[in-house]
Amino acid sequence: MPKIVPITEGHGDVEAVPLLLRRILQHNQWWGWEVARPKRAGSLSALKRKLDRFLGYAQREEDCGGVLILLDLDECCPWDEARDLAQQIRQLNPSCPVAVVLAHREYEAWFLASLSTIVGHYGLPPGLTFPGDVEQKRGVKEWLTAQMPPGKAYKETVHQVEFTTRIDLELAHRNSRSFRRLCHAVKELVQLAGLEVNTAASHRGQVTPYGGENL
Repeated sequence: MPKIVPITEGHGDVEAVPLLLRRILQHNQWWGWEVARPKRAGSLSALKRKLDRFLGYAQREEDCGGVLILLDLDECCPWDEARDLAQQIRQLNPSCPVAVVLAHREYEAWFLASLSTIVGHYGLPPGLTFPGDVEQKRGVKEWLTAQMPPGKAYKETVHQVEFTTRIDLELAHRNSRSFRRLCHAVKELVQLAGLEVNTAASHRGQVTPYGGENL
């Protein structure tokens, strides 16, 4: 069974990202796919320094059908950074499709995009809302901590998986461009891997920033 092999950033991502990807696959009824345990790069700059090594690790995963690079981008333009990284990957001539998605500004922004399904749990008060653009907020982790009772704090290794289980995929899709890009990236990997197996060797190693569309 083919696998999506993620390359991610932090310790919390190692458990949360596969869960989120499995939910997206199941939501779209792409039953013939699995998600591998992520390769943790640490940061975008660290990934760039050792890009060939991390990409090699991912491609050597048994039954690798595609690689999904999913990292946070607090600053700069996500599209420009994803496009530049995709160009570097093309030069390495990967043996399977690769998609690049940079969460703007951090993975936790997707919790704000589905905040109504998360509040009322983990100390977040019922009825809590977030005013403004969820993708322009810096310091979402700190904002979540500030909404919790005194003495409690948002911790990636504790809360990231639990919050991910409560994301409403359709709500997050409506409220977040970068989440739409993630969903499209997963779709492209599934489609390209199918083409590679069935008909088109020319799709081998195709690299798509943000899943290939400026959604």
